[in-house]
Parts: sequence; C-alpha cells; structure tokens
Amino acid sequence: MPEIKGFHGLHFNTDKLSNLDHAITPPYDVISPDERQRLADQDPHSMVHLILPEEKDGKSRYEVARDNLKAWREEDALVQDDKPSYYLLRQHFTDLDGNARVRSGFFAVTRLPEADDNKILGHERTFDKPVEDRLLLTAAAKANFGAVFVLYSDREQALKDFLGQMDRRPADITANTIDGVTQELWRVDEDPAVAAFIEPQTLYIADGHHRFKTACAHRDQMRAEGQGDENSLWNYCLMGFVAFEDDGLSIYPPHRLVDAPDEFNADEFVQSLQTWFDVTPVADGLPERVAQANGQRCSMGVAIHGKGDYLLALKDIDRTALLGDDRAAAWRDLDVAVLHRGILERIIGLSESAVHRYEKNVDQAMACVRSGDCDLAFILQATRAEQIRACADAGEPMPQKSTYFFPKLPTGGVFYAFD
Repeated sequence: MPEIKGFHGLHFNTDKLSNLDHAITPPYDVISPDERQRLADQDPHSMVHLILPEEKDGKSRYEVARDNLKAWREEDALVQDDKPSYYLLRQHFTDLDGNARVRSGFFAVTRLPEADDNKILGHERTFDKPVEDRLLLTAAAKANFGAVFVLYSDREQALKDFLGQMDRRPADITANTIDGVTQELWRVDEDPAVAAFIEPQTLYIADGHHRFKTACAHRDQMRAEGQGDENSLWNYCLMGFVAFEDDGLSIYPPHRLVDAPDEFNADEFVQSLQTWFDVTPVADGLPERVAQANGQRCSMGVAIHGKGDYLLALKDIDRTALLGDDRAAAWRDLDVAVLHRGILERIIGLSESAVHRYEKNVDQAMACVRSGDCDLAFILQATRAEQIRACADAGEPMPQKSTYFFPKLPTGGVFYAFD
C-alpha cells in the first residue's frame, strides 16, 4: 500500500530571488538544448544548472550539480522548511485548442515499493541509459530534483477541502515557466487524513517512469552498501499527485513522424491498409477529421508526402488477427498499438526498435510531411486515462511515447533532499 507523508521541502528563497520564471523549469527530459542554454544564460539559479549540468573546471557534470546545490544552500538562495509539509500546486495553462485550463495537485514523498508490491504501477518501458545518468546525479546531489507524476482516484472529492487551501491565501511561490505555464505553490501542514486516503489506493505513474526507476535503483544501491536503515530519507521519493477526475488533466497525442524504408511504395501502402481499415481520402482538414472521431473506434490519420491525406478507421475485426495474441486486450485496445505493430511493423515492415520522431503540435506534424522533412505523419487521437490505467493494471507497457501529459510537473518548485 502507498505510504505517503510530508517532508522538509527545499525551495527557492523568495526573499533573495524575486523572479523565479527561469529558475523553475519543466523536467529535464523535455528541455531542448537551445532551451537549456537560454535558461542557463538568463538565471544563474536556473534548475538546469542542477538537472542538466555541464562539465566545468575538470569536474564531472554530476560534481558540478552537487557543488551548485551546496553553494545555493550556503548563500540562502535555497531554504529548507523546518517541519514536514505538503506542497499544493496549481497550474494555469492554455491547451492545444486555445482553452484556458487549470490543474491542481500536491507534492508529498512516498515510500519506494519492494519488488513484490504492485501498488505503484507504470505504463511505459524504461531504458538503462537515462536511469544510469539520473542515478549518478542522484548519488552526487543526494536529492530528488524532479517529482514522479502519479494519478490517484477521488471520485467523491474527498480531498476537496485539502486542495481548497489554495483558494484561501496567495501562493508562496509563483513562476511563469518556459513552457507557458503559470505555476503556483503553497506550503501547508502535513495532514494525516491525506495519507489515510491515499493508503488503500493504487497509484498510476503518468510521467517520470525513469525518475521512479532511478529512485528505486538508488535505494537498492544504498542498501547494498549497508548505508542507513528503513527510515533513511532515500527510502522515499518525491511525487506529485493529481486526481484522475481533475478537470485540468490533459493528455495530448504524440503524433508520429516516420521515415519510410527505401522500398516504400505509397500506392501499395494505401492498398494494403484497405485490408484492415476503412480508408477515406481527405482533401483538407485531416487533423479535424481525426479529432471528430472523438474516441469512436480506432481512428487515425496518415499524411503521405507526395501522395495525400487519408482517414483510417479500423474495421470491426478481431484485433488479434492484426496484432497477435501475445499481448493483453488492454494493450490491443490502444490506437498506438494498432499503429506500431499493425501499420509500422506489419504493413510497412519497420522493426519494433525503429526510431521515430514525436510531435504534440499537429500543425507542426503536418508541416513536416508537407515539406518532405518526413515521409509519413500519423495523426492520432489522445490515449484516454482509463486506457492508461487498464494497461498498468494488466502489466502491459505501452509503445514508447503513447501519452504526453501537459503541463508537466515543474522542477524546482520544491524538491527533496536526503541530507
């Protein structure tokens, strides 16, 4: 069962730093090299100096992050709260359709599960290289800089009053981050009723699978070295909690930009699709046609450079005929599974390990195929929250980049130090 609790949050000192717009950032893995440089240049206390450090004066990146953290604490740019607390988060953002949205949640620390504990479930496959990188950073800095984003259920709004504390006074920390999101944070007293509410639940990782795996690996490493005990701070990791039912929960579809193999023939491809899909040529407005499907059967669009645009609607078939029966029904229910195994692998002949580009902005995706920057753009509907939960419950990792939660949780609003 998930054990959550308050913690002595480490955060920027607003008495010293009046503007945190470039100090607080999105997570490390969605910051481009150009954005990283811009943030680093604009603020010497930007979180990129901790989460994306660069080698300096013969020191490794991880040593630089460690030294930066130490220096910021010594100069009181960072301060630590003197009692265990929860930290409420409200994010104001504009969605892809231009609508103003608000998402609410909170930060707490959660005891890391043992190998046989299935109360914290993920839906993405993780890779060794990013875990190794983050593990070295965690070991050097002795801190969680970024939170694991988890979803919980609150159909009856049991935590409404707890979260409602954000309506009763101004935020303690406010920042307008580089991703266009206004971040507001409040420190509140630890509330045992919140932990009791979460305890019987299953938590579902929305974002931060590598951060979660890194935290577990660091815990295991410390144990193997004979460090500490079951109460040591590294037995817990920083998590951000958002309810499945929150009105601001937004999942964007990461559209696929695909380079076709040399032998690819567009006419033969469209003909092959017709075995499994109702294929409708679309003269204009393919993204709008896909959006109109609105979750009705498996529908997606494909734009083919030099050929045209088509709306694809999977026929009423047994999906095992196209996708095989080696994966659970929850996985076969995914549009991205139909795309990857059914179209990219089976029809086009690409390997399962083929690398594709992902684009959440549909206009950018269409522009890429129009310009010939890619051969095919697949325009997807968003994966639904209940599909994420079903795949996690079934222990079925989704294809890579099946979801894009927006906004991301901010990095640097509050973080969790082990010492």
